[in-house]
Amino acid sequence: MKSSKAGFTLVEIMIVVAIIALLAAIAIPNVLRGRTSANEAAAIGNTRALVSSLEMYRSVNSTFPDAWQADMYTNANPVFGPPSFNVAAFPALVQGYNYTYTPLPAGCAGTAASPCSNHTIVASPQTLGTTGTRTFFADSSGQLRHCTGGAGATVASQPIDVPPNPACP
Repeated sequence: MKSSKAGFTLVEIMIVVAIIALLAAIAIPNVLRGRTSANEAAAIGNTRALVSSLEMYRSVNSTFPDAWQADMYTNANPVFGPPSFNVAAFPALVQGYNYTYTPLPAGCAGTAASPCSNHTIVASPQTLGTTGTRTFFADSSGQLRHCTGGAGATVASQPIDVPPNPACP
């Protein structure tokens, strides 16, 4: 008596599972790397947009803002900042990056009596290595700088058109 049942053998199923696991092992890191690259590209664009917005604010008010939210969005007409940063508090998390704005000199009030003559913007990944591998820095000069590592980019970091330092200075 012969059995005419059709089916897959254990060996065939194990080979298919091994092939799927191999493809997943190759594909998943590439997808994650693509997401990291997209987040970094967005961080570069967002930082440039913030620098432009701050310069527009300065050209109208002769000072940089001391309070990001109030000066750029809440009490502003027109609104100066990019829409994705119109959030309740700064720093803001946008596309996997935290953005920190600091008016300079320390303690400036953004008024004629106490103007803010400079600023810094630091964009750092929410989770280093997952949402991004580089941090970005910009100030009123408009020069965008970057570096790898967790310490944060500074004015001493490499310009964006130069490969980043292996660790932030």
